[in-house]
Amino acid sequence: MISRHPDKIAFLERHGADALAHSGENLLAHLQGVHALLRSWGARDALCDAGLFHSVYGTEIFPTGAVPPELRPAVRELIGEEAETLVHLFGTVTRTSLFDAAYDGAPFLLETRTGEQVGVIDAQYSDLAALTVANWLEQRPRFPESSRYSREREFDAMRRYLPDAARHALERAYGFAPLSDAPPSPHTT
Repeated sequence: MISRHPDKIAFLERHGADALAHSGENLLAHLQGVHALLRSWGARDALCDAGLFHSVYGTEIFPTGAVPPELRPAVRELIGEEAETLVHLFGTVTRTSLFDAAYDGAPFLLETRTGEQVGVIDAQYSDLAALTVANWLEQRPRFPESSRYSREREFDAMRRYLPDAARHALERAYGFAPLSDAPPSPHTT
């Protein structure tokens, strides 16, 4: 398969991701950092591509997206349907519902920013959890020490749904004792 990574970066640049401020960097640098983390964890291409585009439509916390939702078909053409669906979900669902789902378990029912409910399959929840962790760990060093432990309890609950490499990275970052009884992730890394 021929890598389209340069095309993906060019698309993000054309839409100003390199000019949008994000967590002490620009959005493009953050997106590339999340992609690199996922790649280093051995994530499959679809999840890495979702990491490269994860907040391009905006999110609850970062509402300024670089790519208007009307361009979803162009993004889907560039990164594939699976990755684009994850990007759309990541930008649409609330962080609270993602974290609540870690406590509630399957079946995973998430709430969108507009208040709608959306169900996701186990593998999608695992992917969204990995994106959430990669998103936070990539930018965490740029935040003050006092905010680095934000959502510690929620991340602790979420880690049982993470692929091994992502879970280990989160455990190192937060000093969590390793989970010995973690079920296998729906996606292996």
